Amino acid sequence: MDQTTTDGAVRPRFHGTARAMFPLVLKGLFLTVVTLGLYRFWYQTEVRRFLWNNTEVDGDLLEYTGRGVELFIGFLIALAVLIPAYGAIFLIATLAGPIAGLVVQFVATLGIVVLAQYALYRARRYRLTRTIWRGVRFQQTGSGWTYAWRSIAWALLTLLTLGLALPFMRASLERYKLSHTWYGDQQGAFSATGGQLFKRGILLWLVAVALIFGPIAIIVVYGTLDPDPTGPGFSAAHWIINLTIFGVAVLVPLYLAIEFRWWANGCSVGPATARCDLGLFAFLKVYLAYAGIALLFFIVAGLVAAVVGYAFYAAGLLGDGAEPPLAAIILAVMAYFIAALIFAALWQLFGVRPIWRKSFESVAIAGLGALTAAQSGEPPANAFGEGVADALDFGGF
Repeated sequence: MDQTTTDGAVRPRFHGTARAMFPLVLKGLFLTVVTLGLYRFWYQTEVRRFLWNNTEVDGDLLEYTGRGVELFIGFLIALAVLIPAYGAIFLIATLAGPIAGLVVQFVATLGIVVLAQYALYRARRYRLTRTIWRGVRFQQTGSGWTYAWRSIAWALLTLLTLGLALPFMRASLERYKLSHTWYGDQQGAFSATGGQLFKRGILLWLVAVALIFGPIAIIVVYGTLDPDPTGPGFSAAHWIINLTIFGVAVLVPLYLAIEFRWWANGCSVGPATARCDLGLFAFLKVYLAYAGIALLFFIVAGLVAAVVGYAFYAAGLLGDGAEPPLAAIILAVMAYFIAALIFAALWQLFGVRPIWRKSFESVAIAGLGALTAAQSGEPPANAFGEGVADALDFGGF
């Protein structure tokens, strides 16, 4: 059952365990390999249905009514649009001169980025219209193109300010999305401000700037990553680079936790409002746990590969020449593909699922009793946006 706070707010519960999700992931992994990736649309749908249908809000579960065939058809439609567009861009860039070709490539890249943002907005609309709670469907209005150009303008400003405008970008985009989000006839709203997120994230920004631009400053001052030219510059450079990568990898989940808490506290739908108490290290713990499990799998897989490789070599199946036989290359490619899918499956079990659980269970929702929405008359959206996002590799849950 849901947890009710002392002031009557309801805290959602998530009932999906790793043990219950494992058969779904195992089936999806196997069929994705067998179908050479084609099953991923149905696999993605099954994972969403597991997450949605195991999330309980005030005694009732969410429902996800999307279908894999919808995503597949949306993907095919997107390819029918994108392939001719890519072909035309390539042809124009080839026939044009060097300068004109660069201009064409720049315009094409900008167009792809705009299209990706449009697709993300439309994909969110698709997921909302496939989400039902207590028999009432969520909806999303608004223009995907307006959202896309707004995103591009804010992204350019964020780049020019070295990330300082990011909180205000997030506030503007979330305000646009939430104001066009509906639960039946109840409209959403977003009250959090960019200034609030800026104050909470400025320390992380300062640390990130130090980690990223520190090595650059050392190079500018000393001409090398090692202040002592006679010292072990190679090892010093790698030490600084690794430290920077590790630091940024830690800062990202910390920032995501800060941003989610800020975002959830600013969300409302009709009379229902939310407040969030997600801890700063909640997502970092999930990432570290996944990294540990992935590292363990990597070690075990490496040992198995070494044993199998030695057995093949001892049996003379790898050949005695400098170039490995075709069979060995095919097996290596297949092993790489399967390993990548297994890492993705582990992420579903030990990354996506716990992040989903922590996100929902950290929120308390007030005013649910007054949220008496009528079913919206808007029809469910198609999956074209999902298809474009998938084709451009911008998909997500």
